[in-house]
Amino acid sequence: MKIHTRVGDVLKVAADVLISTANPWLNLSGGVNGAILSAVGPKIQEELHAYLKSQANSAVSAGSVVRSRAGNLPFHFILHAVAIDPFYDSSIELVRKTVVSALDLAIKAGAKTISTPTLATGYGPMSIADFGTAIAPLASDLRFDGLSLTIVVRKEEHRSELSQAISAARTEV
Repeated sequence: MKIHTRVGDVLKVAADVLISTANPWLNLSGGVNGAILSAVGPKIQEELHAYLKSQANSAVSAGSVVRSRAGNLPFHFILHAVAIDPFYDSSIELVRKTVVSALDLAIKAGAKTISTPTLATGYGPMSIADFGTAIAPLASDLRFDGLSLTIVVRKEEHRSELSQAISAARTEV
């Protein structure tokens, strides 16, 4: 898998799939989720809540990934990735597990290009470098050959931090 880093708005980086941050209740309440709600309106929120209702649950477990439509955003669909627990805690292992689940779903749907923010780094406790450490080993995972993952951050210093963490983690492998 090729991993690219970019500064900008993740909702404007066209790809087959967006892996979006998500909370266990699948509420589009802030960060990237709030931006999705603002851009698309309530339809995706309604779809996510209908999913929870169909599962007879009020929340999904940490590590879950739930697919929704993308509305007018430049993606075929969105994968809402829950890389935090109900207390907004996370770990490198949980982020990696969640991203792997999302990538597996993207492959099954025929996606080749994927865009994502750094999961568990806004409302979650992880640093940008932690996210880079979590995903770096996935670049050499043969399951993901042929995929292009673009990680979008808001500031150049975050891009630099992310790139350094990915490079350091790759040399440790």
